[in-house]
Amino acid sequence: MSTATPAQLLRTSYPVVLARVLGQLRDLPAAEDAVQEAMARAIETWNERGTPDLPEAWLVRVAVNFHRDELRRRRNRERNIPTLTLLAPECPWSHKLINAPDTLGWRDDLLRLVFTCCDPVLGIEERTALALATVAGLSTPEIARAFLVSPSAMERRLSRARQRLRERRGHYEVPRPEAAPERIDAVLAVIHFVYNEGYWASEGVEPIRHELTQLALSLARSLDLMLPGEPEVQGLLAILLLHQARLPARRDVAGEPLTLEEQDRTLWEQDRIEEAHALLDEAVAARRPGPFQIEAAIAMVHCSAPHADETDWEEIASLYRALERHRASPVVRVNRAFAVSRARGAAAGLEILDSIADHPALGDYSSAYLVRGVLLEELGRRAEARDALRNALEHASNEAERKRIEARLAALDELSKVTPRDT
Repeated sequence: MSTATPAQLLRTSYPVVLARVLGQLRDLPAAEDAVQEAMARAIETWNERGTPDLPEAWLVRVAVNFHRDELRRRRNRERNIPTLTLLAPECPWSHKLINAPDTLGWRDDLLRLVFTCCDPVLGIEERTALALATVAGLSTPEIARAFLVSPSAMERRLSRARQRLRERRGHYEVPRPEAAPERIDAVLAVIHFVYNEGYWASEGVEPIRHELTQLALSLARSLDLMLPGEPEVQGLLAILLLHQARLPARRDVAGEPLTLEEQDRTLWEQDRIEEAHALLDEAVAARRPGPFQIEAAIAMVHCSAPHADETDWEEIASLYRALERHRASPVVRVNRAFAVSRARGAAAGLEILDSIADHPALGDYSSAYLVRGVLLEELGRRAEARDALRNALEHASNEAERKRIEARLAALDELSKVTPRDT
């Protein structure tokens, strides 16, 4: 029997179970309903009887049986409805999906699930958010942080997305792999968001969620196998490999997270860095630049510096400017501001930050306040730095981040006792 608690097993099993149930039912809304029912039954029974030896298989069996029972009950209710009326809405697609599933060509159930969630009938953000909730099992607040919106706004967005998919039941189908081009942008965004949530969790005490980093890396590798030579897919896989290469140095002996500058670079995994380098070289050679290739190039500059003080910040600042042309988001602007501050001084970085100071999306984004606080402190404007750091602390995403900001505030207070005036 598993040593994990029922709650832990349910959280980690959800995407795998949903993918398997979807593979049998070929209907995402129905699969979600069935898996949720299976999860509810697990909560009722596992705490009393213990966790089964094969919990995922148990959940799949219960979900599929529930769906079959629901279909049987529905048929009984609708027995008096004319047969042609019942068959009409299903004729366009049911035969293909039910009788010829092997022709769909999917080798990775989870990747198929991501593509299924990224239905073009939804907007790009709706697709991405739905897939994050469905595949990675992220909570609404976690997804809201990724999009810099409130949890209530994200809940409404997810509800609308699910409703629109339900309204499409008559036209629903698991997409064929060749349908990838119209869904690929959302799929790339989903995998990237999943990895980011694992690399630096937006909630909780544990700042690194390895199950999510492994899930994202596995999806990226499957996507690269499915679409070989696709530059943006190669760029995304390169990003993830470079971040994975740094994970062994991500924490100190006490388990606390370390910044890039604090890490022991001899612990970085060079084989992953070399694999990422080869992927990025091949992607760039295709001469179809995109945001994931640029992000990979930024990460590669960091990984190419033997020591933190040898980082080519001018190159990184230039790459962030290029990234803004593809992805003009305030988060990219904050990152560019920090890079510019390292290359040309705190005042230059602060000038960039000031240009987006009133952007509504940054109201809950702790990193924007943190970068501002760091730059103001370097300029000797301690009272303003303290205010910015307190805002960062208020909006910190996890316990590890809060500890680091509190330590910086304490150090700033100590410095102010020695030299109380702002310079």
